[in-house]
Amino acid sequence: NDRAGTMNPQRPMLRRLLVPGALATSLLVAWSSPAHAQRGAPANILVIIGDDMGIETIGSFGVGTDTPTTATLDALAERGVRFNNMWAQPVCSPTRATIVTGRYGFRTGVGGPIGDETHGDMPQPPAVPPGIGVPIGMGVGGMGMGMGGMGAAGGMGSARWGITLDEFTLTQAFNTRPDLGYDKAAIGKWHLSDTRNGWHEHPNLIGFDHFSGLMRCCVENYYGWVKVTNGEFSTETGYAPTAKIDDAIAWLGDPTEREEPWFLWLAFNTPHGPIHMPPRELLQSDDPALDDPESGNWPYFKAMIEAMDTQIGRLLEHIGPEVLENTYVIFIGDNGTGGAVIGAPFRQSSSKGSVYNGGVSVPFLIAGPGVAAGETSYALANSTDLYATILDMAGIDIDEAVPDNVTLDSVSLMPYLADPDSESVREWIYADAFTTDLGVRSGEYAIRGTRYKFLVDQGVEHFFDLEADPYEHVNLLDGELSEEERASYDRLKDRVDVLHASEL
Repeated sequence: NDRAGTMNPQRPMLRRLLVPGALATSLLVAWSSPAHAQRGAPANILVIIGDDMGIETIGSFGVGTDTPTTATLDALAERGVRFNNMWAQPVCSPTRATIVTGRYGFRTGVGGPIGDETHGDMPQPPAVPPGIGVPIGMGVGGMGMGMGGMGAAGGMGSARWGITLDEFTLTQAFNTRPDLGYDKAAIGKWHLSDTRNGWHEHPNLIGFDHFSGLMRCCVENYYGWVKVTNGEFSTETGYAPTAKIDDAIAWLGDPTEREEPWFLWLAFNTPHGPIHMPPRELLQSDDPALDDPESGNWPYFKAMIEAMDTQIGRLLEHIGPEVLENTYVIFIGDNGTGGAVIGAPFRQSSSKGSVYNGGVSVPFLIAGPGVAAGETSYALANSTDLYATILDMAGIDIDEAVPDNVTLDSVSLMPYLADPDSESVREWIYADAFTTDLGVRSGEYAIRGTRYKFLVDQGVEHFFDLEADPYEHVNLLDGELSEEERASYDRLKDRVDVLHASEL
Protein backbone atom coordinates (compact mmCIF):
# COMPACT_ATOMS: atom_id res chain seq x y z
CA ASN A 1 0.00 0.00 0.00
CA ASP A 2 1.90 3.05 -1.24
CA ARG A 3 -0.36 5.37 0.73
CA ALA A 4 0.52 3.89 4.08
CA GLY A 5 2.32 6.28 6.39
CA THR A 6 1.64 9.40 4.34
CA MET A 7 1.52 12.78 5.97
CA ASN A 8 -2.03 13.06 4.69
CA PRO A 9 -3.78 9.76 4.05
CA GLN A 10 -6.84 11.49 2.59
CA ARG A 11 -6.74 13.57 -0.57
CA PRO A 12 -6.92 17.21 0.54
CA MET A 13 -9.60 19.58 -0.63
CA LEU A 14 -7.77 22.32 -2.51
CA ARG A 15 -8.70 25.90 -1.77
CA ARG A 16 -9.52 27.90 -4.88
CA LEU A 17 -7.77 31.19 -4.29
CA LEU A 18 -7.41 34.07 -6.67
CA VAL A 19 -3.81 34.56 -7.69
CA PRO A 20 -2.84 38.24 -7.94
CA GLY A 21 -2.83 39.88 -11.36
CA ALA A 22 -2.98 37.91 -14.57
CA LEU A 23 -1.35 34.88 -13.00
CA ALA A 24 -4.66 33.22 -12.15
CA THR A 25 -5.56 33.05 -15.82
CA SER A 26 -2.02 32.03 -16.74
CA LEU A 27 -1.94 29.06 -14.43
CA LEU A 28 -5.47 27.91 -15.16
CA VAL A 29 -5.02 27.82 -18.94
CA ALA A 30 -1.40 26.70 -19.15
CA TRP A 31 -0.34 23.04 -19.20
CA SER A 32 -3.71 21.91 -20.55
CA SER A 33 -1.96 19.67 -23.08
CA PRO A 34 1.45 18.00 -23.40
CA ALA A 35 2.98 20.77 -25.50
CA HIS A 36 6.45 19.28 -25.20
CA ALA A 37 5.33 16.09 -26.88
CA GLN A 38 3.20 17.91 -29.45
CA ARG A 39 5.86 20.31 -30.63
CA GLY A 40 8.93 18.20 -29.92
CA ALA A 41 10.58 21.29 -28.43
CA PRO A 42 12.78 20.86 -25.34
CA ALA A 43 10.85 21.98 -22.25
CA ASN A 44 11.90 24.83 -20.01
CA ILE A 45 12.51 23.77 -16.40
CA LEU A 46 12.06 25.99 -13.34
CA VAL A 47 13.12 24.60 -9.94
CA ILE A 48 12.02 26.69 -6.95
CA ILE A 49 13.41 25.93 -3.49
CA GLY A 50 11.85 27.21 -0.28
CA ASP A 51 14.15 27.38 2.74
CA ASP A 52 13.22 25.73 6.06
CA MET A 53 9.59 24.88 5.31
CA GLY A 54 8.15 21.46 6.00
CA ILE A 55 5.09 19.86 4.47
CA GLU A 56 2.84 21.36 7.16
CA THR A 57 3.48 24.93 5.96
CA ILE A 58 1.50 24.73 2.70
CA GLY A 59 -2.25 24.34 3.06
CA SER A 60 -2.86 22.40 -0.15
CA PHE A 61 -0.96 19.41 1.29
CA GLY A 62 -3.60 19.09 4.01
CA VAL A 63 -1.18 18.50 6.89
CA GLY A 64 -0.82 21.78 8.81
CA THR A 65 -3.66 23.40 10.72
CA ASP A 66 -2.60 27.05 10.63
CA THR A 67 -1.02 27.77 7.28
CA PRO A 68 -0.18 30.96 5.40
CA THR A 69 -2.11 32.09 2.35
CA THR A 70 -0.19 30.82 -0.68
CA ALA A 71 -2.27 31.62 -3.73
CA THR A 72 0.47 30.89 -6.25
CA LEU A 73 1.52 27.52 -4.86
CA ASP A 74 -2.13 26.53 -4.43
CA ALA A 75 -2.77 27.37 -8.08
CA LEU A 76 0.27 25.33 -9.07
CA ALA A 77 -1.07 22.42 -7.04
CA GLU A 78 -4.38 22.66 -8.89
CA ARG A 79 -2.50 22.36 -12.18
CA GLY A 80 -0.05 19.68 -11.12
CA VAL A 81 0.81 16.75 -8.89
CA ARG A 82 1.56 16.98 -5.17
CA PHE A 83 3.87 14.38 -3.65
CA ASN A 84 2.91 13.60 -0.05
CA ASN A 85 5.78 11.17 0.62
CA MET A 86 8.75 13.29 -0.40
CA TRP A 87 11.85 13.24 1.80
CA ALA A 88 14.43 15.98 1.51
CA GLN A 89 17.51 15.95 3.74
CA PRO A 90 17.35 17.42 7.26
CA VAL A 91 19.20 20.69 6.50
CA CYS A 92 19.99 23.09 3.67
CA SER A 93 23.29 22.07 2.05
CA PRO A 94 22.66 18.30 1.96
CA THR A 95 19.37 18.66 0.10
CA ARG A 96 20.97 20.95 -2.45
CA ALA A 97 23.83 18.48 -2.84
CA THR A 98 21.42 15.59 -3.50
CA ILE A 99 19.64 17.59 -6.19
CA VAL A 100 22.86 18.69 -7.89
CA THR A 101 24.51 15.24 -7.79
CA GLY A 102 21.65 12.71 -7.55
CA ARG A 103 23.61 11.07 -4.71
CA TYR A 104 23.05 10.58 -1.00
CA GLY A 105 25.03 12.63 1.50
CA PHE A 106 27.23 9.77 2.70
CA ARG A 107 28.56 9.48 -0.88
CA THR A 108 29.30 13.19 -1.38
CA GLY A 109 30.35 13.92 2.21
CA VAL A 110 27.75 16.66 2.56
CA GLY A 111 25.82 15.65 5.65
CA GLY A 112 25.30 19.01 7.31
CA PRO A 113 25.10 22.74 6.59
CA ILE A 114 28.38 23.93 5.12
CA GLY A 115 30.23 25.75 7.87
CA ASP A 116 31.58 29.28 7.84
CA GLU A 117 35.00 27.84 8.73
CA THR A 118 35.19 26.38 5.19
CA HIS A 119 34.12 29.59 3.43
CA GLY A 120 36.34 32.21 1.86
CA ASP A 121 36.52 35.93 2.49
CA MET A 122 33.68 38.20 1.46
CA PRO A 123 32.73 41.86 1.99
CA GLN A 124 30.82 43.03 5.02
CA PRO A 125 27.07 43.44 4.43
CA PRO A 126 25.84 47.00 3.94
CA ALA A 127 24.26 49.00 6.71
CA VAL A 128 20.47 49.34 6.64
CA PRO A 129 18.35 52.04 8.26
CA PRO A 130 17.66 51.46 11.98
CA GLY A 131 14.68 49.20 12.57
CA ILE A 132 14.57 47.80 9.02
CA GLY A 133 14.65 44.02 8.85
CA VAL A 134 15.29 43.65 12.58
CA PRO A 135 14.73 40.00 13.58
CA ILE A 136 11.46 39.52 15.42
CA GLY A 137 12.53 36.78 17.76
CA MET A 138 15.52 34.95 16.32
CA GLY A 139 18.89 35.72 14.89
CA VAL A 140 20.43 34.18 11.80
CA GLY A 141 21.14 30.90 13.55
CA GLY A 142 17.93 30.70 15.52
CA MET A 143 15.77 28.43 13.38
CA GLY A 144 16.16 25.46 15.70
CA MET A 145 17.61 22.12 14.72
CA GLY A 146 15.70 19.52 16.69
CA MET A 147 17.11 16.50 18.54
CA GLY A 148 20.24 18.23 19.75
CA GLY A 149 20.86 20.56 16.82
CA MET A 150 22.41 18.18 14.26
CA GLY A 151 24.49 16.34 16.84
CA ALA A 152 27.78 15.54 15.16
CA ALA A 153 26.72 17.49 12.10
CA GLY A 154 26.67 20.67 14.12
CA GLY A 155 30.44 20.97 14.18
CA MET A 156 32.13 19.63 17.35
CA GLY A 157 35.53 20.61 15.98
CA SER A 158 34.99 19.00 12.59
CA ALA A 159 34.62 21.04 9.40
CA ARG A 160 31.54 20.83 7.21
CA TRP A 161 32.54 20.90 3.53
CA GLY A 162 30.67 21.31 0.26
CA ILE A 163 30.60 19.01 -2.74
CA THR A 164 33.92 18.45 -4.47
CA LEU A 165 34.69 19.36 -8.05
CA ASP A 166 34.98 15.63 -8.75
CA GLU A 167 31.20 15.22 -8.52
CA PHE A 168 29.38 14.87 -11.85
CA THR A 169 26.68 17.49 -11.53
CA LEU A 170 23.27 18.02 -13.04
CA THR A 171 24.53 20.93 -15.12
CA GLN A 172 27.43 18.86 -16.43
CA ALA A 173 24.89 16.27 -17.54
CA PHE A 174 23.08 19.05 -19.43
CA ASN A 175 26.36 19.96 -21.08
CA THR A 176 26.66 16.47 -22.61
CA ARG A 177 23.82 17.52 -24.94
CA PRO A 178 24.90 20.88 -26.40
CA ASP A 179 22.57 20.18 -29.32
CA LEU A 180 19.60 20.86 -27.03
CA GLY A 181 20.91 24.38 -26.42
CA TYR A 182 19.90 24.75 -22.77
CA ASP A 183 20.72 28.07 -21.09
CA LYS A 184 21.31 27.39 -17.39
CA ALA A 185 21.12 29.83 -14.49
CA ALA A 186 21.17 29.55 -10.70
CA ILE A 187 19.74 32.47 -8.77
CA GLY A 188 19.45 32.85 -5.00
CA LYS A 189 20.86 30.80 -2.14
CA TRP A 190 23.71 28.44 -3.07
CA HIS A 191 25.28 27.06 0.14
CA LEU A 192 27.28 24.33 -1.61
CA SER A 193 30.69 25.95 -1.95
CA ASP A 194 33.86 26.31 0.10
CA THR A 195 37.51 27.22 -0.34
CA ARG A 196 38.29 23.78 -1.82
CA ASN A 197 35.75 23.85 -4.66
CA GLY A 198 36.01 27.39 -5.95
CA TRP A 199 34.04 29.33 -3.31
CA HIS A 200 32.33 32.25 -5.07
CA GLU A 201 33.04 30.77 -8.52
CA HIS A 202 31.65 27.33 -7.71
CA PRO A 203 28.22 27.58 -9.44
CA ASN A 204 29.91 28.59 -12.69
CA LEU A 205 32.65 25.97 -12.33
CA ILE A 206 30.11 23.14 -12.21
CA GLY A 207 28.30 24.26 -15.34
CA PHE A 208 25.85 27.09 -14.71
CA ASP A 209 26.08 29.74 -17.42
CA HIS A 210 24.91 32.42 -14.99
CA PHE A 211 24.81 32.76 -11.22
CA SER A 212 23.59 35.57 -8.98
CA GLY A 213 22.88 35.07 -5.33
CA LEU A 214 24.22 34.34 -1.87
CA MET A 215 26.98 31.89 -1.06
CA ARG A 216 26.29 31.23 2.61
CA CYS A 217 23.30 29.79 4.41
CA CYS A 218 21.41 32.99 5.08
CA VAL A 219 21.34 36.73 4.85
CA GLU A 220 22.59 38.81 7.75
CA ASN A 221 19.60 41.08 7.14
CA TYR A 222 16.87 40.62 4.54
CA TYR A 223 17.25 44.28 3.55
CA GLY A 224 21.05 44.35 3.24
CA TRP A 225 23.23 41.44 2.10
CA VAL A 226 26.31 40.37 0.15
CA LYS A 227 25.70 39.13 -3.37
CA VAL A 228 27.82 37.25 -5.91
CA THR A 229 27.25 37.61 -9.64
CA ASN A 230 29.35 35.25 -11.74
CA GLY A 231 32.21 35.33 -9.27
CA GLU A 232 32.07 39.03 -8.40
CA PHE A 233 31.03 40.25 -4.95
CA SER A 234 28.77 43.26 -4.38
CA THR A 235 26.78 44.64 -1.46
CA GLU A 236 23.05 45.05 -1.97
CA THR A 237 20.13 46.72 -0.23
CA GLY A 238 16.39 46.23 -0.66
CA TYR A 239 14.25 43.19 0.12
CA ALA A 240 16.25 40.08 -0.81
CA PRO A 241 13.37 37.89 -2.15
CA THR A 242 12.27 40.74 -4.41
CA ALA A 243 15.82 41.11 -5.69
CA LYS A 244 15.98 37.40 -6.54
CA ILE A 245 12.89 37.67 -8.73
CA ASP A 246 14.25 40.86 -10.30
CA ASP A 247 17.41 38.93 -11.20
CA ALA A 248 15.42 36.01 -12.60
CA ILE A 249 13.29 38.32 -14.74
CA ALA A 250 16.37 40.15 -15.97
CA TRP A 251 18.05 36.88 -16.92
CA LEU A 252 14.98 35.57 -18.73
CA GLY A 253 14.35 38.81 -20.61
CA ASP A 254 11.26 38.45 -22.77
CA PRO A 255 10.52 34.72 -22.46
CA THR A 256 8.44 34.72 -25.64
CA GLU A 257 11.47 35.85 -27.66
CA ARG A 258 13.86 33.22 -26.33
CA GLU A 259 14.81 30.63 -28.91
CA GLU A 260 16.79 28.36 -26.59
CA PRO A 261 15.24 26.29 -23.79
CA TRP A 262 16.26 27.23 -20.27
CA PHE A 263 16.85 25.64 -16.87
CA LEU A 264 16.48 28.00 -13.92
CA TRP A 265 17.40 27.06 -10.34
CA LEU A 266 15.69 29.63 -8.09
CA ALA A 267 16.51 29.22 -4.41
CA PHE A 268 14.93 31.51 -1.82
CA ASN A 269 16.32 32.17 1.64
CA THR A 270 12.79 32.56 2.94
CA PRO A 271 11.41 31.54 5.33
CA HIS A 272 14.80 30.79 6.94
CA GLY A 273 15.73 33.14 9.78
CA PRO A 274 16.22 35.88 10.66
CA ILE A 275 12.44 35.99 11.17
CA HIS A 276 11.28 39.45 10.19
CA MET A 277 8.39 41.51 8.85
CA PRO A 278 8.29 41.50 5.01
CA PRO A 279 7.01 44.51 3.04
CA ARG A 280 3.27 44.76 3.68
CA GLU A 281 2.42 44.99 0.00
CA LEU A 282 3.67 41.43 -0.52
CA LEU A 283 1.29 39.87 2.01
CA GLN A 284 -1.87 38.07 0.93
CA SER A 285 -3.72 38.15 4.24
CA ASP A 286 -4.29 40.64 7.04
CA ASP A 287 -3.20 39.05 10.30
CA PRO A 288 -3.74 41.31 13.34
CA ALA A 289 -1.02 39.36 15.15
CA LEU A 290 1.57 41.11 12.98
CA ASP A 291 0.85 44.29 14.91
CA ASP A 292 1.08 42.57 18.29
CA PRO A 293 4.65 42.57 19.68
CA GLU A 294 3.71 39.70 21.99
CA SER A 295 2.51 37.38 19.21
CA GLY A 296 5.81 35.52 18.79
CA ASN A 297 7.52 34.21 15.66
CA TRP A 298 4.73 32.29 13.95
CA PRO A 299 2.75 35.18 12.36
CA TYR A 300 5.96 36.60 10.87
CA PHE A 301 7.10 33.20 9.66
CA LYS A 302 3.78 32.83 7.82
CA ALA A 303 4.16 36.36 6.45
CA MET A 304 7.59 35.46 5.03
CA ILE A 305 6.07 32.50 3.18
CA GLU A 306 3.24 34.67 1.85
CA ALA A 307 5.75 37.23 0.58
CA MET A 308 7.76 34.49 -1.14
CA ASP A 309 4.59 33.09 -2.72
CA THR A 310 3.72 36.55 -4.05
CA GLN A 311 7.15 36.85 -5.61
CA ILE A 312 6.85 33.42 -7.24
CA GLY A 313 3.58 34.65 -8.71
CA ARG A 314 5.33 37.70 -10.13
CA LEU A 315 7.88 35.49 -11.87
CA LEU A 316 5.27 33.13 -13.33
CA GLU A 317 3.25 36.10 -14.54
CA HIS A 318 6.36 37.41 -16.29
CA ILE A 319 6.94 34.03 -17.95
CA GLY A 320 3.34 34.15 -19.18
CA PRO A 321 0.84 31.48 -20.27
CA GLU A 322 2.35 30.89 -23.70
CA VAL A 323 5.78 29.93 -22.36
CA LEU A 324 4.33 28.14 -19.33
CA GLU A 325 2.67 25.69 -21.73
CA ASN A 326 6.13 24.23 -22.31
CA THR A 327 7.61 24.81 -18.85
CA TYR A 328 7.88 22.39 -15.95
CA VAL A 329 7.63 24.14 -12.59
CA ILE A 330 9.00 22.24 -9.60
CA PHE A 331 8.63 23.46 -6.03
CA ILE A 332 10.35 21.82 -3.05
CA GLY A 333 11.15 22.74 0.54
CA ASP A 334 14.80 22.07 1.34
CA ASN A 335 14.13 20.55 4.78
CA GLY A 336 11.62 20.55 7.60
CA THR A 337 10.61 23.63 9.55
CA GLY A 338 12.88 24.92 12.32
CA GLY A 339 12.03 23.98 15.87
CA ALA A 340 11.19 27.53 16.94
CA VAL A 341 8.36 27.78 14.40
CA ILE A 342 7.38 24.23 13.50
CA GLY A 343 3.63 23.70 13.66
CA ALA A 344 1.27 20.87 14.48
CA PRO A 345 1.14 17.95 13.94
CA PHE A 346 4.94 17.97 14.30
CA ARG A 347 6.81 18.76 17.51
CA GLN A 348 9.97 20.73 18.17
CA SER A 349 12.07 17.65 18.86
CA SER A 350 11.38 16.26 15.38
CA SER A 351 12.03 19.40 13.36
CA LYS A 352 14.74 20.67 11.03
CA GLY A 353 18.08 18.99 11.60
CA SER A 354 16.58 15.64 12.55
CA VAL A 355 15.74 12.65 10.39
CA TYR A 356 12.34 12.37 12.02
CA ASN A 357 9.45 13.13 9.67
CA GLY A 358 9.23 16.75 10.81
CA GLY A 359 12.81 17.26 9.63
CA VAL A 360 12.62 15.59 6.21
CA SER A 361 8.96 15.67 5.01
CA VAL A 362 8.64 18.66 2.71
CA PRO A 363 6.16 20.13 0.24
CA PHE A 364 6.93 18.98 -3.28
CA LEU A 365 4.87 19.61 -6.38
CA ILE A 366 5.33 19.59 -10.14
CA ALA A 367 3.22 21.29 -12.79
CA GLY A 368 3.88 21.40 -16.50
CA PRO A 369 3.09 19.98 -19.91
CA GLY A 370 1.18 16.73 -19.71
CA VAL A 371 1.12 16.69 -15.91
CA ALA A 372 -2.13 15.47 -14.32
CA ALA A 373 -4.03 18.39 -12.79
CA GLY A 374 -4.90 18.61 -9.11
CA GLU A 375 -3.71 15.11 -8.23
CA THR A 376 -1.70 13.62 -5.39
CA SER A 377 0.97 10.95 -5.58
CA TYR A 378 1.66 8.83 -2.51
CA ALA A 379 4.71 7.17 -4.05
CA LEU A 380 7.95 7.29 -2.11
CA ALA A 381 10.21 10.07 -3.41
CA ASN A 382 13.56 11.52 -2.39
CA SER A 383 15.34 14.80 -3.10
CA THR A 384 17.96 12.80 -5.04
CA ASP A 385 15.22 12.06 -7.57
CA LEU A 386 15.15 15.60 -8.92
CA TYR A 387 18.42 14.84 -10.73
CA ALA A 388 16.97 12.05 -12.89
CA THR A 389 13.58 13.76 -13.20
CA ILE A 390 15.02 17.02 -14.50
CA LEU A 391 17.20 15.22 -17.05
CA ASP A 392 14.14 13.23 -18.12
CA MET A 393 12.19 16.47 -18.56
CA ALA A 394 14.96 17.85 -20.75
CA GLY A 395 15.03 14.73 -22.92
CA ILE A 396 18.51 13.72 -21.76
CA ASP A 397 19.26 10.00 -21.43
CA ILE A 398 20.77 9.66 -17.96
CA ASP A 399 22.59 6.45 -18.87
CA GLU A 400 24.32 8.15 -21.77
CA ALA A 401 25.02 11.43 -19.95
CA VAL A 402 26.39 10.18 -16.62
CA PRO A 403 29.76 8.36 -16.58
CA ASP A 404 29.65 4.66 -15.74
CA ASN A 405 31.84 5.12 -12.65
CA VAL A 406 29.30 7.45 -10.97
CA THR A 407 26.95 5.76 -8.48
CA LEU A 408 23.55 7.46 -8.63
CA ASP A 409 20.72 7.22 -6.09
CA SER A 410 18.19 8.98 -8.30
CA VAL A 411 15.09 7.70 -10.11
CA SER A 412 12.85 9.69 -12.45
CA LEU A 413 9.46 10.73 -11.10
CA MET A 414 8.07 11.34 -14.58
CA PRO A 415 5.76 8.27 -14.55
CA TYR A 416 3.81 9.79 -11.65
CA LEU A 417 3.21 13.06 -13.52
CA ALA A 418 0.94 11.43 -16.07
CA ASP A 419 -0.40 8.77 -13.69
CA PRO A 420 -0.09 9.82 -10.02
CA ASP A 421 -1.54 6.49 -8.90
CA SER A 422 1.33 4.54 -10.44
CA GLU A 423 2.88 2.00 -8.11
CA SER A 424 5.90 3.36 -6.27
CA VAL A 425 9.14 2.69 -8.15
CA ARG A 426 11.01 2.96 -4.88
CA GLU A 427 10.73 0.36 -2.14
CA TRP A 428 12.39 2.71 0.35
CA ILE A 429 13.72 6.24 0.82
CA TYR A 430 16.69 7.40 2.87
CA ALA A 431 18.08 10.51 4.63
CA ASP A 432 21.08 11.26 6.82
CA ALA A 433 22.75 14.01 8.87
CA PHE A 434 26.44 13.98 9.83
CA THR A 435 29.72 15.88 9.70
CA THR A 436 31.97 15.34 6.69
CA ASP A 437 35.06 14.29 8.64
CA LEU A 438 33.29 12.07 11.18
CA GLY A 439 31.14 10.13 8.71
CA VAL A 440 27.54 9.03 8.46
CA ARG A 441 27.60 6.55 11.35
CA SER A 442 28.50 9.38 13.75
CA GLY A 443 25.27 11.25 13.12
CA GLU A 444 21.68 10.34 12.27
CA TYR A 445 20.19 8.34 9.42
CA ALA A 446 16.80 6.90 8.57
CA ILE A 447 15.19 4.65 6.00
CA ARG A 448 11.52 3.92 5.43
CA GLY A 449 9.42 1.64 3.30
CA THR A 450 5.76 2.09 2.59
CA ARG A 451 4.81 1.42 6.21
CA TYR A 452 7.76 1.10 8.58
CA LYS A 453 10.71 3.36 9.34
CA PHE A 454 14.11 2.52 10.86
CA LEU A 455 16.01 5.44 12.40
CA VAL A 456 19.35 5.72 14.20
CA ASP A 457 19.91 8.85 16.30
CA GLN A 458 23.41 9.11 17.77
CA GLY A 459 23.69 5.33 17.93
CA VAL A 460 20.21 4.72 19.38
CA GLU A 461 17.83 2.71 17.21
CA HIS A 462 14.18 3.61 16.66
CA PHE A 463 11.53 1.76 14.68
CA PHE A 464 8.13 3.25 13.80
CA ASP A 465 4.89 2.07 12.21
CA LEU A 466 4.05 5.09 10.04
CA GLU A 467 0.62 3.77 9.22
CA ALA A 468 -0.47 3.73 12.86
CA ASP A 469 1.93 6.42 14.10
CA PRO A 470 2.84 8.87 11.28
CA TYR A 471 4.32 11.43 13.68
CA GLU A 472 6.64 8.97 15.41
CA HIS A 473 5.58 8.99 19.03
CA VAL A 474 5.98 5.25 19.75
CA ASN A 475 9.31 3.47 19.32
CA LEU A 476 8.29 -0.13 18.65
CA LEU A 477 11.68 -1.31 19.91
CA ASP A 478 10.55 -0.41 23.43
CA GLY A 479 8.26 -3.45 23.27
CA GLU A 480 8.19 -6.85 21.63
CA LEU A 481 7.96 -6.79 17.84
CA SER A 482 5.38 -8.86 15.97
CA GLU A 483 6.56 -11.26 13.30
CA GLU A 484 5.68 -8.73 10.57
CA GLU A 485 7.41 -5.88 12.45
CA ARG A 486 10.53 -7.97 13.06
CA ALA A 487 10.78 -8.88 9.38
CA SER A 488 10.42 -5.21 8.35
CA TYR A 489 12.92 -4.08 10.97
CA ASP A 490 15.51 -6.62 9.79
CA ARG A 491 14.90 -5.77 6.14
CA LEU A 492 15.33 -2.00 6.62
CA LYS A 493 18.34 -2.34 8.88
CA ASP A 494 20.04 -4.70 6.44
CA ARG A 495 19.24 -2.31 3.59
CA VAL A 496 21.03 0.53 5.41
CA ASP A 497 24.07 -1.66 6.05
CA VAL A 498 24.26 -2.60 2.37
CA LEU A 499 23.76 1.03 1.33
CA HIS A 500 26.50 2.38 3.58
CA ALA A 501 28.88 -0.32 2.41
CA SER A 502 28.20 0.32 -1.28
CA GLU A 503 30.66 1.89 -3.68
CA LEU A 504 30.93 5.66 -3.39
